[in-house]
Amino acid sequence: MRRFLPLALPLLLPACNADAPVPGPTPSPTASPAPLTDTATPPKALPLKTFDDWAVGCDNGATCQAGSLAPEDGEPPALTLSIERAAGPDAGLTIRLRGNAPALPLTFAVDGEAVARGGTTQDDWIALRGEPALALTRRLANGRAIAIADASGKTIATLSLTGAAAALRWIDAQQGRDGTIGALAASGKRPDTRPAPALPVVRAPVVRGEAALLDPLLVTRMRETAKCDADDLPPATTKPLGSRTLAIIPCTVGAYNVLSALFVVERGAAVPATFDAPPAGDAPDEQALVFNAAFADGILTADARGRGLGDCGTTQRYAWDGTRFRLIEQRDMTECRGNIDYIRTWTVRLVR
Repeated sequence: MRRFLPLALPLLLPACNADAPVPGPTPSPTASPAPLTDTATPPKALPLKTFDDWAVGCDNGATCQAGSLAPEDGEPPALTLSIERAAGPDAGLTIRLRGNAPALPLTFAVDGEAVARGGTTQDDWIALRGEPALALTRRLANGRAIAIADASGKTIATLSLTGAAAALRWIDAQQGRDGTIGALAASGKRPDTRPAPALPVVRAPVVRGEAALLDPLLVTRMRETAKCDADDLPPATTKPLGSRTLAIIPCTVGAYNVLSALFVVERGAAVPATFDAPPAGDAPDEQALVFNAAFADGILTADARGRGLGDCGTTQRYAWDGTRFRLIEQRDMTECRGNIDYIRTWTVRLVR
């Protein structure tokens, strides 16, 4: 409880004009804003849609993404293309290309007509932003195919635009831009004014401490509780959770997935970790299993791959709030058709 000390000096009253208003305190220009409150919003990832050769989806903040898909029959192209746009007036747009690293700049031609040129290298992808990206996106809505050429002029990828117009119109509708000057495909004369939705807030402390050593008998009991496979399992790993320890117990090993049970260990006792949203995948009811679990800096990553190429599945990120794991991001790709640029379907504002 905050305590206030009594004033050391007597309060002096003015000798005249006793009814004059007394000015209130002046706010400090450097005062910190009030801390954000955890909204405790139940996570709800939004579903994706497929329009022919394009997948599309949005998160709860109305940031939307459309991605090219490889033909259902035949070899996938050397590059895939994704378009991401945030909500709100004047929101920026980014085109991402993933795949083999071509020589820049790239030239983008729709139905044989060059529309944009450029590109910058990011971590493991190439970005096109600004007016060139916006002009190219709007042109995609009226095309049949896009050809991408490297700096030498050699065409390195040709992508189908069947379904692109429907995907972009769907994005316009989700963001409230259909019929506005800001639309990508469903353009009109109305102003683009709808604001972006507010994001849920998750408060999670910075995790410190040291992980405890696990008693082999305790590991055996955790495997029994989680009904793990009996043989050929990787060793258990531990991570610090403040005064407690996170135990990651591999339970089942597949061709490209390791499913692990997570326990919180304190004073030699282990209890299953809890989640505000279940990890992706086919986990038994008794114990949630996490695909390809990794934990660092208080963030748990779960990567459920639909196949070894990694072009479909679900990736989730959870923050430890001191009691349970809270879903702070989810990305999905439901079509196993060559695009590894998963679409974000849930996000929050994380406060630490």
